[in-house]
Amino acid sequence: MGFLSKIFGKKEVELKRPQVREDAALIKTLAGHEDRVLGVRFSPDGKKLVSGSFDEKVKLWNVETGNAIHTMSGHTTWVKCVDYSPKGDKVASGSIDSTVRIWDVVTGKCLHVCKGHDIEVRMIAFSPDGKTVASCSRDTTIKFWDVETGNELKTLFGHKSYIECIAFSADGKKLVSCGEEPVVKIWDLESGKNIANYPTGDTLSHFVAFSPDGSKIALCGRDAKVKVLDATSGQMLKVLEGHEDGVRSLCFNPAGTLIASAANDESVRLWDVAKGSLVHTYRGHTHEVQSVAFSPDGKVIASGSDDFKIKLWGVV
Repeated sequence: MGFLSKIFGKKEVELKRPQVREDAALIKTLAGHEDRVLGVRFSPDGKKLVSGSFDEKVKLWNVETGNAIHTMSGHTTWVKCVDYSPKGDKVASGSIDSTVRIWDVVTGKCLHVCKGHDIEVRMIAFSPDGKTVASCSRDTTIKFWDVETGNELKTLFGHKSYIECIAFSADGKKLVSCGEEPVVKIWDLESGKNIANYPTGDTLSHFVAFSPDGSKIALCGRDAKVKVLDATSGQMLKVLEGHEDGVRSLCFNPAGTLIASAANDESVRLWDVAKGSLVHTYRGHTHEVQSVAFSPDGKVIASGSDDFKIKLWGVV
């Protein structure tokens, strides 16, 4: 009997951390990273998955078996973001070491190290034609890199503070960006000009995406909300509320009818875009969820978390 029990005559009760019950929609868990998983993306055929982690590694996974195909090393600090090329032959990664790396999927070898940002890279994205990779940084610039040579093509200036996220429109003609400013910026890529600025209503946006048809923009951030804007007017169409902490990542399904979001509240949530309503809440991660992605067929959601795990969920 412990000291307090002797005084008060009560049995001490051992305190246990509440167990998280994994959602029935969980398909499998991918384990192999040695630290927080910060980015996940499916290959165009949905058979592979690329991930980036705080452990400074980029991993390529076989979705069916859950086994790692390649572990790609080279970044000198944590890998913040990853993307898969539209052709499926390359992946790219962006790191806090201020570089973008382009990797060969078959061999796992680094093809190019793209240097030009002054400080950390926060988000990268392949263009829809697969010829360029865009990156944004806390140096307030957006850069474009030639995939075949690794050379810098151009730089966009206009943000006054650091940029957290970027996304191409499906036709490749526009880019959207936002971060530590209460605005979303739209860029015309042919001219390189900032053609629109829409208020976000938040002090920090973590992620942004165009809908597949280019008509909407979804963003999320510190205020724990997912917001859907009209891409032409900037009108706020829907505000999706339910997360209990900052939302780190989101993505549209291929049809543009659903949005999946990942948040610091340890959940992944699925939303109906037209109704603006919550469809399902996925539970199973034991720490903050940093990234989320839909499979190309729209049937599976992948999520990466601070619990070092990647989970694959069936779309409810």
